[in-house]
Amino acid sequence: MTDPKQIPHLVKLLDDESVEVCATVTKELVAFGSTLKNELRKMTIPLTPVQKGRIEEILEGHRRTWLKRVWTSWGNLPVHKGRYVSDYKRLEGALSILAEFLSGLDYDFKLKDLLDDLAASYKRKFNDNNPITLARFLFKKKGLAGDEEDYYNSQNSNLVYVIKKKKGMPISLTAVYMLVGLRLGIKVEGCHFPGHFLARIDQDGKKIFVDCFNGGHIIEEKDLLNIKHKTFKGMAKILHEKTDTQMMVRRFLANLIRSFQIQEEEENSELLIGLFSDMDAQINSKKVSELTPEDIINFVKQAFLPGQCVCHKRYGYRGIIVDVDADCTATDSWYYANQTQPSQHQPWYHVLVDGSDQVTYVAENNLLPDESKASVIHPLLSYFFTKTTEGSYIRNDNIWPGTDF
Repeated sequence: MTDPKQIPHLVKLLDDESVEVCATVTKELVAFGSTLKNELRKMTIPLTPVQKGRIEEILEGHRRTWLKRVWTSWGNLPVHKGRYVSDYKRLEGALSILAEFLSGLDYDFKLKDLLDDLAASYKRKFNDNNPITLARFLFKKKGLAGDEEDYYNSQNSNLVYVIKKKKGMPISLTAVYMLVGLRLGIKVEGCHFPGHFLARIDQDGKKIFVDCFNGGHIIEEKDLLNIKHKTFKGMAKILHEKTDTQMMVRRFLANLIRSFQIQEEEENSELLIGLFSDMDAQINSKKVSELTPEDIINFVKQAFLPGQCVCHKRYGYRGIIVDVDADCTATDSWYYANQTQPSQHQPWYHVLVDGSDQVTYVAENNLLPDESKASVIHPLLSYFFTKTTEGSYIRNDNIWPGTDF
């Protein structure tokens, strides 16, 4: 291996106009592996933009290799007293790994240290364990806020960047709130609000919601129900759903995949898709010895059939099922461009949406049977269905052409 003392000299050669020289120097620097970053930090000479760009490319390759090696470690963290603490420690473990992967030369901070500092700063100013006081501290006093100008910047999913730059996405800002709260004994939960992500807290026996993206705005449940009840059926259930660590980590990965696709960073996008798919398979896998007869029946049986009317759990629209896939057949680009990513390993349905000309593609766990018995209005309805005198729909033999994802 090259002597570390030669690194400053090698870095200077990265500015050389010769392609051959740059290729040779890059190969020498790559050979340092994961130690390169630490050696570079010892340098006192500032890097030129060209040098920094080429070094970041080398380090990014190292970080991809490292991420694949260590990713699953967060799921094996020791169990603490209480499920809540264990879940949040695992969440912090996963987000710490993502932060280290996303942080280049500009961010040499440990997430744990930054979260500890925020908690210590809060303790110096306040004696109470009030979640609203903590929200005001983080989103008013400290100024953490949503990044509206560069929303899909991949760094907005890096909690080190979020804390240092004081901006991020709804879920990353909520995660900071949750993990600082963990250190203070203040329980803050996540809430998968449709099209957004909120924090959920308990205040005087009732649920209160905090919009971390919009300055820590406090919202009561009744106000959310008034805003959304016409569009999203079952909103009250959504607001009280448990948001576990696996669900949040999957959403972080999905956001990063979308960001990398927008930024045309194909290698990073493919790597994160692989991590997401592995998590998806792990969540949906079960040892054969653990399966019950009921599990096996439910595994092969789909809940809905063509001709059945359904209602979307979150978005409330009605429709009729025209075709079914045993698993999601959409492309990765389509799948990760969606707001949520239900498991691909379940039945997915093509649904003619009532009162429009739209056809949606929906995972089984997002659908409910429609009990209204109202007619469906759609321009394709008569081509694929016959309506009986009782008002039900019978699917004919016309072949569903599929959807161009």
